[in-house]
Parts: sequence; structure tokens; C-alpha cells
Amino acid sequence: MKKIAVLLVTAVLALGIVTNAQNSVPFKVNAGKFDEEMNAGGKTSINAKVISNFDRMFADASNVIWSKEKNLNRVYFESKGKVTRATFNQKGQFLYSISTYSEQLLPKDVLLMVKETYYGKSIFGVTEVKALDKTAYIVILEDKTSWLHIKVLDGEMTEEKVYLKAQ
Repeated sequence: MKKIAVLLVTAVLALGIVTNAQNSVPFKVNAGKFDEEMNAGGKTSINAKVISNFDRMFADASNVIWSKEKNLNRVYFESKGKVTRATFNQKGQFLYSISTYSEQLLPKDVLLMVKETYYGKSIFGVTEVKALDKTAYIVILEDKTSWLHIKVLDGEMTEEKVYLKAQ
């Protein structure tokens, strides 16, 4: 149980780093030379079970870029307006994914919860972390004077960070 909690906390912390890098332009994968290097070998260096599970889970993925580090297989891709990074172990088991997208793709129940509580703010962007059969949403809200990062997990919403805009 402690390992699960540590993994989920690690994923949410990684998510916080990712959300700090978001901007108002929709994110596109533009890996440049990395793209060429990773796609040159392509899927050949990735375990067949990993590829099979990825294809099953993310059948509509496009602009797929694979990378391999030690015993982890990472894949970057786009799908239905989302940009996602997913990680699988060598046995092909899904470990986690981190997706970024706009307000329109946020699940309706989460959107309603956020809009009811923060009705004076607009949603700037969303980062979704899936790990251990749980999904956490980091929603970045903005108004004229500040940015607010909130986390929604298991139907509970918490404020994570507030940044004041320069005047």
C-alpha cells in the first residue's frame, strides 16, 4: 500500500512540474532530432508485449515516439486532442500516463465541480495523471491577477499552488 501511495504521489509531483511548463498555445510534440533518432530504430527495440498493450490501450494514437530507459518503455503520442506520455515496464504492464489537454476534454463531473467552486476563473489547461487505477486532474485556473493550480482526485478538490501575475 505504501508503494502505491509513493507512486501516486511521485506521479502527481511530476504532474506539477509538467503543468508549470504549460502555455496558452496547444501543446504539440515537436521532438526534432530526438524524433528522428527514436523513430529510426522505431518499435524494433521495444518489447512486443509492450507494443501490443500500447496498441490495445491507445488504438487511435498518432505521432508516436518511443524511448527506452533501463527497464522502462516510454511513449509520447497525440490522441483526440490530448498529448500523452505513457510508461510501461518490460513485461508490458502499464505503469502511468500523463496527458495535457484543454477544458473541452475534461470529464463533465470534474468540470462541473471546478466551475461551481471557481466560477470567476477560466480554465487555462488540464493535466491528467493515470496510475494504479486512479486518475488525478491538475487544473490550472486563471483570472486577471493570478493562476491557481487545483488537484481533483477521488471526487475531492484541493488547492495546490497560487501564482500572482505581474502588474
